[in-house]
Amino acid sequence: MKHLVIGSDLFKPSIGGTETVTANMASNLSKKGFRVTVVAPAPKGMPAPKLQKDKGYEILRVSSFGLPIQDNLRFAHRAYNQISDYFGRPDNKVDIIHTNNPFPLSRSLLKYSRRNNIPCVVGGHFMPESFTVGLRRLGEFHRLIDDIGWRSTVKFYNKVDAVVAPTKTAIDILKSHGLKVPTYTISNGLDLVANHPIKINRSELRSKLGISSKYVITYAGRLGVEKRIDVIITALYKLLQQNFDIQLLLIGDGNAVAKLKKLVQKLGMDDRVIFAGYVGDTKHKQQLFALSDIFVIASPVELQSIVSLEALAAGLPLVAVNEGALPELAQKNINGDVFREGDSAGLARCIGNILLDPIKLKQYSQASLKIIKNHDIRATWTKYSAMYQEVLEKYTTA
Repeated sequence: MKHLVIGSDLFKPSIGGTETVTANMASNLSKKGFRVTVVAPAPKGMPAPKLQKDKGYEILRVSSFGLPIQDNLRFAHRAYNQISDYFGRPDNKVDIIHTNNPFPLSRSLLKYSRRNNIPCVVGGHFMPESFTVGLRRLGEFHRLIDDIGWRSTVKFYNKVDAVVAPTKTAIDILKSHGLKVPTYTISNGLDLVANHPIKINRSELRSKLGISSKYVITYAGRLGVEKRIDVIITALYKLLQQNFDIQLLLIGDGNAVAKLKKLVQKLGMDDRVIFAGYVGDTKHKQQLFALSDIFVIASPVELQSIVSLEALAAGLPLVAVNEGALPELAQKNINGDVFREGDSAGLARCIGNILLDPIKLKQYSQASLKIIKNHDIRATWTKYSAMYQEVLEKYTTA
């Protein structure tokens, strides 16, 4: 049995796309026959190092420090010795390492891999713009900061044996910034057995949530500043001015909630925006999607977007910002539309054009269900297993 070590500074109890990807990898690759150990920061107050057991895999928690910008967000800055001590034991010998970002823990794992002749793969799930969205108003200075971030990221990636990313767009962006190592494109995937359109008691759930409008647009995911939910709220305001009977359902939590609620109050839309809070249960999220007409995402920093995959699996048309890899999922005139970053008026037009055409709405819904078939998570883990085998074979023959 090959021992796969997956490292990520972003891991539960922190909530986000990389956290979800890492947990899915660990659980499912253990089912594919790997012994899997995730190396992740210890939560606040937990002594480290500490070994935990999860669904078919183990978690090695290492010393970390927290950041005030997001609850549970921690980084393992000085974890090398703990990593070396644990995996240096004969019964914990590592065959291959996979890291999911260019942060401190990943750098410690790369250092360990180079010193111990172990192949290392990195997952391309990170965009420096995630941390600099608020600086975009600074123009050229913002682009300079992003370029420095990309150069640093690619410099790290070029030290590993291969890079795997969930979309062609992600690989193309990395190559445009100088990526030289072998690459693989493998979707994050979605469990299509668990995620699908469902029938619900609509009137009961609508009443429970306070939904009374004809139309419902939905966003799910972290309510962080970088996700630009303010653009969606402003688009709703413009739709209401156009006399659309519509409400916005926000599913999730994050550091921007208070600011978003202030914006809603300022625009006088307290009864039009519903904050549903964090929903971790798949069935509950499906029920909320079943109330929705369109899924909307305005985040310009997505290299795939798992919540968008979930929306497609629910049969929702997708309207997304024309940035990152989102246009691969929101295919204009096929299952949805795209709009320019920050363009709330453009977003409102996209939503309105779909809602006013019931035939288009149905066609887009069916198209989303066809597109999601290309992201079956069972194929994802088969491709990951084949990739690791190929990397191992190249490494031993090099």
